[in-house]
Amino acid sequence: MRAAVRTRWGKPEEVIRLADVPTPQLADDGVLVRIRAASVNRADYYAVASPALLLRPMLGGLLRPKTEAIGGDFAGVVEAVGSDVAGFEPGDEVFGARTGAFAEYVCARMVARKPANVSFEEAAAVPTGGLTALQAIRDHGRLEPGQRVLVNGASGAVGTFAVQIAKALGAGHVAAVCSTRNVEQTRALGADRVIDYTADDFTRAGERYDLIVDVAGNRSWPELRRVLEPDATVVLVGVPLSRNRVLGPLGAIAGRWVTSRRGSPRNIFFVAKFNRPDLDTLGELLASGQIHAVIERAYPLAEVADALRVMGEGHARAKLVVTV
Repeated sequence: MRAAVRTRWGKPEEVIRLADVPTPQLADDGVLVRIRAASVNRADYYAVASPALLLRPMLGGLLRPKTEAIGGDFAGVVEAVGSDVAGFEPGDEVFGARTGAFAEYVCARMVARKPANVSFEEAAAVPTGGLTALQAIRDHGRLEPGQRVLVNGASGAVGTFAVQIAKALGAGHVAAVCSTRNVEQTRALGADRVIDYTADDFTRAGERYDLIVDVAGNRSWPELRRVLEPDATVVLVGVPLSRNRVLGPLGAIAGRWVTSRRGSPRNIFFVAKFNRPDLDTLGELLASGQIHAVIERAYPLAEVADALRVMGEGHARAKLVVTV
């Protein structure tokens, strides 16, 4: 099969190549999926582009990657089913996550049914961003019906889902912070108020929130405290793209954690946990039309390096997908 691979850390355009590699073997507890589309996440960029020294062991190896495979989120058609798998059969359309998704096939354990009314490209854009937004709002933010939510960084992969999921889970008011070019897109997602950060500073607007989902990670803890209710929660799910060769994004995360340890409001950072029930929940939200993926551009598999380069430049909005 054809797959995008790399054997060393470096700029995507310098280290990624398209190669013929063996088709993954079917595991007893897995399904072999013919991939139709995959999507690009910030983590995919860090997994390729010479990540910071402290990140390298987490991503596979200090001196070089331990695996050539790249990519995570995908959607496709089941080709074969392992002997221990129930509920799926060849021909089923599914979406999920598995390392090596920038390829023609993947053997995965974490899949859910793709709704019939959703394209492969849209389904592939959901797993990481959707799970992160869902768990940020429901599990870590503990959203209650009627509460006021602000999403800082509402135009990216997580932010677009966070706006929609907050509304779907009963938020009474959702404010969304984005740039000028994304105002109309964000309003169309259902935000009650859209704040253009180039014109207005939401931390000085005098409004208070029960939950802030901070995807941008570009405001200090003292600034955020100005707009928080006493028992509010801030869930940090993103930081600005970091060029720090030692700490990478870990430096910004650690800094926020240290400055927010005293008392309320709560300040939480987490990494999404992939699980089948939450993927099923996202499938239900997609099928009902309560959420949808916003896709900026699609790239063919041969142009994965270009997609990752654009992600690394920090200018991508919503989702970039790869068609296979």
